[in-house]
Amino acid sequence: MFQKTYSGRTQLELRNIIDTRRRGEPDLALFAAIFALAGIGLAMSYSASAVYALRVFGDSFYFLKRQTLWFLIGFGALMFFQNFDYRHYVKYTKIMLIVTFILLIIVLIPGVGSSAKGSSRWLSLGFIGIQPSEFAKLVCVIYLVKIYSSEEGDSHVLQLLIPMLVIAGIFVLVMMQPDFGTAMDLLLISVVIIFVSGFPLTYILFLFILSIPMFYLLIYQVSYRWGRILAYLNPWDDRFGIGYHVIQSFTAFKKGGILGVGLGFGTQKIARLPEPHTDFIFAVIAEEAGLIGTVTLVLLFCFVFWRGILIALAAPDSFGKLLAIGLTLLLVVQAFINMGVVSGALPTTGIPLPFISYGGSSLLASMIASGILLNISRYREAAFREVKFEEVWNNE
Repeated sequence: MFQKTYSGRTQLELRNIIDTRRRGEPDLALFAAIFALAGIGLAMSYSASAVYALRVFGDSFYFLKRQTLWFLIGFGALMFFQNFDYRHYVKYTKIMLIVTFILLIIVLIPGVGSSAKGSSRWLSLGFIGIQPSEFAKLVCVIYLVKIYSSEEGDSHVLQLLIPMLVIAGIFVLVMMQPDFGTAMDLLLISVVIIFVSGFPLTYILFLFILSIPMFYLLIYQVSYRWGRILAYLNPWDDRFGIGYHVIQSFTAFKKGGILGVGLGFGTQKIARLPEPHTDFIFAVIAEEAGLIGTVTLVLLFCFVFWRGILIALAAPDSFGKLLAIGLTLLLVVQAFINMGVVSGALPTTGIPLPFISYGGSSLLASMIASGILLNISRYREAAFREVKFEEVWNNE
C-alpha cells in the first residue's frame, strides 16, 4: 500500500521512531536532588540518634542500620515505579483505596496495631513496622487526581461531595490513631489539588466554611492542641512544659550560627531536643550545619518543587499534569510544614521531614512518590514529538 513520505521516511517509519522514544530518560536533575536529600537523611539520622541508640540499645549504629535498610528498599521502589507507566494507576485506584481503609482500620485494633506514646499508628511485620497513614496520603493524591482530571460530566456538587466523603473517612481514621499532623497535611494537599484542577472556587470556599466548626472542635476543644497554639504564640509562658520543645529548637539554631558546630558535635540532641532523629531533626541540622546547612536543605526542596512543576507542565495528559503537581506538593508541603514547626513559624505538630527524618514508612512513601514523578517525566519528550508529528502530517 502506498504511504506518504516525509524526509525520505514513510508514516509508519516515523511512528515507529516516535514509539521507540516514547519513554525518554527520567529527569536526572530531580533524581540527583532526591538522592542528595536521602543521603543527607542517612548522615543526619546517624548523627542525631547515635548517642541515644548507644544508651538505649548498646549500639550507636542501631537506627542507621534500619534506615539504611529502608533506603535500599526505597531505592528499589523508586526504580520500579520510575519504570511503571503512571497511567495504569487509574485502573487500580479503587483497590488502593480499599487496601488503605483496611490497613487504617487494622492499625486501630488493640493488640494488632503497635502503640507508642499514646498513639496507635504502626503495623508490626516482624522486625519492621509500617505506618499506613504515610501511604494513605499517596493513595489520596492518586484518587483525587483521577477524579479531577477526568472529563466525565458529573455535576460539581457530586464531583466535590463524593471525593470529600472518601477523604473525610480517611481523615477520621487517621485522627483516631491519633495523628493530627498527618491528617491536616492530608486535608491541605487535598484542597490544593482541587483548587489547581480548576474546580470552581465558590464550592471550595463553601467547603472551607463548613469545616470551621470541625476545626473548632478539633483544636479549641482539645486542651493539649490549644496549648500548642498558645505555646506557638509565646513558648516562654510555659518554658518547661508545652513550650519546651520549640525553645530547645531555638537554642539549637542559636548554637549553630552560620557554619554550625560540626557533624556529630551538636549537644541539643542529647536529652534536650524531643525526637531529635525524627520530627525535630531539622534543629539538629541547624546546630551542626548552621545557617548554610539549613538554607541548603530549603533550596533542595525548592529545587524539587521547581522540577516537579516543570514535569507537570510538560506531561502529555491532564492526569499526568495533575498527578505531578499532587506528588510534588505531597513532598514539598510536608517538608515546609516540618521546617516551619521546628523553626517556630508554625505550631508544634508531629510530622516527619521527607527523606531526612528517621522512619521507614516516611522514607519509602517519599521514594515511591518520587519514582512516580520521575516516570511522568519520562513522557515529556513523547508528547512534544507527537504534537510536532501531527502538525507536520496535517500540513502535507
